[in-house]
Amino acid sequence: MPLRFPFATHALLTLTANLCMAASNWLLLVIIAKVFGDYSLGEVALSLSVLSPLFLLSSFKLRTLLITDTHNEYPIAQYFHARFIANTVLLLCLPLVCWALLSEIDAIIVILIALYKWCDAWFELNISLRHRLRAFSASAAWLICRALVTVMALALAFLSDNLLLTLILWVCVTATFALLATLKSSALILAHFQQTFSLGIWRWQRLRVSLALFKKYHTLSIALMFSSLFVYLPNLFLQHLQGVSDAGRFAAISYFLVAGSMLITSIAQTAQPLLSRLQAERDYQKLRRTSAVLCALGLAIGLLALLITLGLGPQLLSWVYHPGFIQMADELNWIMAAAMIRYAYIFLGTTLNAFREFAVQTRIAGAGTLAMALSCALLIPSHGTMGAAYAMFIATSLELLLYILFLLRWPPLSKEAINDH
Repeated sequence: MPLRFPFATHALLTLTANLCMAASNWLLLVIIAKVFGDYSLGEVALSLSVLSPLFLLSSFKLRTLLITDTHNEYPIAQYFHARFIANTVLLLCLPLVCWALLSEIDAIIVILIALYKWCDAWFELNISLRHRLRAFSASAAWLICRALVTVMALALAFLSDNLLLTLILWVCVTATFALLATLKSSALILAHFQQTFSLGIWRWQRLRVSLALFKKYHTLSIALMFSSLFVYLPNLFLQHLQGVSDAGRFAAISYFLVAGSMLITSIAQTAQPLLSRLQAERDYQKLRRTSAVLCALGLAIGLLALLITLGLGPQLLSWVYHPGFIQMADELNWIMAAAMIRYAYIFLGTTLNAFREFAVQTRIAGAGTLAMALSCALLIPSHGTMGAAYAMFIATSLELLLYILFLLRWPPLSKEAINDH
């Protein structure tokens, strides 16, 4: 079997860590919904809806590039340099973002969430380094510790009944762990790669290589942004067409999908080094079997999540948020139906990453985003939040169809290619 015990162990560790992180971030939304109301929830959700895709656009998916760089194309510090430059430039553009896209939101909230996204992206790259080294236990320990400290900080903020203090503590915890993880990464890079960790932020040679890296992999970055818009774009349409409060409520129930994605992401993160190794060894038969097993597993997880929400949706919404959310149980069911489809094909993207086939993912994600935008524009005015849920289902169905059509004609994993090797 292609999925052996070490893979399952690593996947379980990564899953546990990511679920802890998802729970700690979800707790922030729960506290805001219960204590500060739907409008404050909308302000935070809309800030995340704008800033998350932008930070993903500026990430150039360096996390995946670092893990799949099996031939050591770039020094490790180069990935950190590129992340620092791109995310800092985005941070400097924040006033323009606030003016153009978030004029209705308190600027202090936007700034705090932007600082959180910067620190979180930096911490994420440190975790990717450990995945590159297959140090899954260490990466899980970092994530779990960060999640636990975040929960304690949010619990303290909950007692203060102050939204800004809540967000400040959230940012401070993330910044602290980003700094500590970087200090440890410096030692790991020296020990395992015999390289010194130096950003050399304004050295021309480093800057030139980062710019070349951005140019080479910009399509991958666009694909990642499109993928994130699947979750965030409906919130922006709802804010424009229905108001901040509706956008906040829809964002809150959408987090059930995001939480489930943590399970899928955990498996994908663990599978990425394995798939990259199989591709480097040209063991296409085992790679194809592994990819098929992963897709079947994703579909099963999505189906189970859908069945749970069909049976317990109203109770979950009332317990997690407040009784006013019960009326959105139908939206939750359609969101989880879309999640089921998404969980099935997300591993096809992981497989394509192993071949560094990034352009096709950009085209598919772009088509899905366009379908999402058109569906939101057409359905939200007449169906409100239910129209946004329908749009999610339409977009994921289209992306699945496009992946299937592409793979049917893709040479590397065809039967002929497998037989040749």
